[in-house]
Formats: sequence, C-alpha cells, structure tokens
Amino acid sequence: MEQRHARTNPPTGMARPNPSPSNMQTQDTRTTPSLDTIRRIRNSRGTSHRTRLIGISTEGDEAWQAPSSYHHHVASGEQIPATTPIPEPRHCQSSNRAQPESSEEMQDSGTVPAGNALTAEGIAKAVKATLRNLLSQTPHLLRTNKCSPRRRKAEDLDVAHERATEPSHHRDFVLKEVRELFKRKFNISQDADFLAINPALASDVDAFEKEDGDRPDPDNLAFDLRHSYNSPWNTDIIELLLKEFQGSAKEEQWPVQKSDNYVREILKNRYKKLRTAWFKGQPKLTQNGALETPEEVEARLVSELNKQGKESRQGTRRRNKYDRRVMTLDHITKLKSEMRADDVQVWEWLSRLIKTLSHHGMSSEESVVENDIEHVLRVKQMSWRRCIDKELEIIDTERLLDSDIFARQGAKPVKRIRAYDNPESRRDPVPGLPMAMYDSAWISSLPQRELDALDVSPDTFPWMKVATI
Repeated sequence: MEQRHARTNPPTGMARPNPSPSNMQTQDTRTTPSLDTIRRIRNSRGTSHRTRLIGISTEGDEAWQAPSSYHHHVASGEQIPATTPIPEPRHCQSSNRAQPESSEEMQDSGTVPAGNALTAEGIAKAVKATLRNLLSQTPHLLRTNKCSPRRRKAEDLDVAHERATEPSHHRDFVLKEVRELFKRKFNISQDADFLAINPALASDVDAFEKEDGDRPDPDNLAFDLRHSYNSPWNTDIIELLLKEFQGSAKEEQWPVQKSDNYVREILKNRYKKLRTAWFKGQPKLTQNGALETPEEVEARLVSELNKQGKESRQGTRRRNKYDRRVMTLDHITKLKSEMRADDVQVWEWLSRLIKTLSHHGMSSEESVVENDIEHVLRVKQMSWRRCIDKELEIIDTERLLDSDIFARQGAKPVKRIRAYDNPESRRDPVPGLPMAMYDSAWISSLPQRELDALDVSPDTFPWMKVATI
C-alpha cells in the first residue's frame, strides 16, 4: 500500500512525512474536489472514443530518467531528501534558447521552439503553421461547393427575379452562347455527339479531391460524368466555363450581360442535360443479365430518338392547332361585335372555353393513311376531358368557311377523324381546371388521393349548349 501510494504521488523535491495507518485512513475518507469534478463530467458526458492525436518530433531530446537514488527511496518507502536533485527534461532545460522576436515570425517560419513542444501554446502554433503550409501548396482545398440554406435561397430568389424581369430574347441569347461554349470546349456539334465523350479519369478526380492533384486542364476539359455538377471536380469545371463565358461577354461587349449566379445555373442545367444523354448511350443490362452489345445500344438509341421525334411532332401539331383556334375565335368575335350580332356571346363563350383548356387540353393526333390513298389524322381520345367534339367541329369548320381568316394558299387542312376506336392518349390529365372541364364519369371513378392531386380549380365555368342554325 505504501509503495503504491508513493508511485501515485510523484516527488516534488520536498520532504514528506512517512505515511502512517492513521494518516492513510484519513486520506481514504477525504475527497478531492478535482477528482469529483472529473467524475461528474465523465458520468454526464461519457468518455469520447473518437480521440484525435497530434505528435511533434523532438529530435535530439533524450527521455528523462530519474537518478538511481530516486528509485531507491521510492522502493523503500523512505523520504526523499530535499537535497536530492531531480533533473529536468532536456526540452525544459532548453527553454532559455533564443526565441523568435515575435509569435508572427515563429508562425511564418513553420517551426516551434523545443521549449514549447509539449505545451498547449506550442501545439497550437505547430498546427497553425502546418495548416498554413499545406493550404498554400494545395489552394483547391480552400474551395467548397457547399452553401448555407439561407444563402442558397437568396441566390435562387435573385436568379428567379432576374428571369422574371428579362425579355425572352435575352434568355435565348444566353442559351445560345452557352451551347456554343460547350461545343467549342468539348468539340461537339450537337448533343448526340456527347455520347462519345470520354469522362475524366477516376485517378485524376480522386487525386484532385482527396490529395493534392492537379486541377482540370482548361485546354482539355473532361467532366466526371459519374457524379452530378456539385462534385468538387465538376464544380471547378463549371467555374472555369463561367469565367470564360463572362470574359467573352465583357471582351466582345455582348448586348446581354448576366450575373454569375444566373449563368452558373444555366451551365449546371446544360451539364445535366448532356449527362443524361451520355447515360442513355451507356450499355444497359438486358433481360438475360448481360450487357448490351454496341449494336443493341445503337438500336435502342434509334428507337428512343424516333419516339422523341414523334412526341415532338405531336406537341407541335397540338400547339399549332390551339393557336389556329384562338386566332379564329378572336377574329369571329371581333366581327360579330362590330356587326352587333345576337350570337356574339356564344362565340365569346367558345373563346373562353378554348383559352381555359390551353394547348395542354388539346387532343393529339396520330397520322395514318386511309384506303392507301388519303393521309388523315386520327384524333386520340381523352377520357378525362368533357366531350366537346361538337364545339371543336364548329370552330374548325368556321376556319374553312371564312376566307378572311386564313388564305387559300398553302397546304390544305388534313382531315381529322374522331371515332370511339381511336387510340387513347397517354398524356396525364391537365390539373387545375374548373370542374366543368372534366368528364363526370371519369371524376367519379377517381380515388380520393388522385382527386386531391388533380387540384380542381374552385372557379366555376358556366356551361352552354351550342348548336348551329
């Protein structure tokens, strides 16, 4: 017990009385405030197992060894004479060495005096000097692609406000210049050429992001197509493209000048679109679990391209049909108003009907050849929309009857066939319309979840039965 007590109480160079049983009993019953505080903190917070260490080299310093007399006194439990010198460690003896003139000079030099090697101040200075040297050699570690939610929201609001207040031809100009920039930097002429682009090497990306590798080469840019635009490598490329874009805008004095956040958002969207096209060109797993061959990849891409072309043509016809109907109704309504005709309210109601449905509510057509001679369009059925075939036929017929609306020159309107056996439209129903625009039987068959998602407008649309005389 006496030996353990002597080991747990390191010598201080002062004489101590020999411990007696009475003294030992008194020491066992007493409590130490410092130890009690440590116990309370440990019990309340627990012990952290995620310890981080830092070591500082002390070359030339020898480990401190106590003299043999000290071990003799401790082993025998005798009192340590006050005259017995206990040497200090060598790093403590060297505290009288010449110090730098100021702490700034010591930090700039990246060295820490040996006298402060084991002190908290010395460790802090060593860490600062090490980090300063590391970051000066690898400046890309200072960059971060993360942004606080508040700052991101403010930037999004600024971009949204800039888009809402700009003319449409300004955005078209910026989009065109961004496309030209990508064509020039990646040597492509259209989006389909991006399928053959080689992504950045994984070793270069990992060296840049995790070590001190080189940045992307401005003269030979290559995206890391495995990740989105917010990865460190792709973020650096986006910033390089942004710098070149804004530099060209100032040097060539473009008529449209946009903020960095606005252009950066367009560059990100452009990368997302090209990355999606690149992923489509990669081999996929077949039903047999094997990767597609190059021939199978080409056949799949051609099929998807034909499908997109067909949908694009249908969308174009749908918008053109809407524009023709609106133009017809506006012209007829104006003529009827000038003539003070008694059916002007009916034509105004038809105009409100078409404009409420918008071009999204117009049906699509499928081009077919009837009787191997005539080219016709079979109108697809829209089960969700109220039946307005009679109203639409009146509008389309009026366009043919009134030569003042459309000239006779040009291609003749293609015949449209409406029949119950026509194919069903695959487009989703248009949400947010008044209840009068939806088919009552279709609405009653919807579950409550789909009815809520439809978000029917609370506005009322008075219905009118229309007939020709």
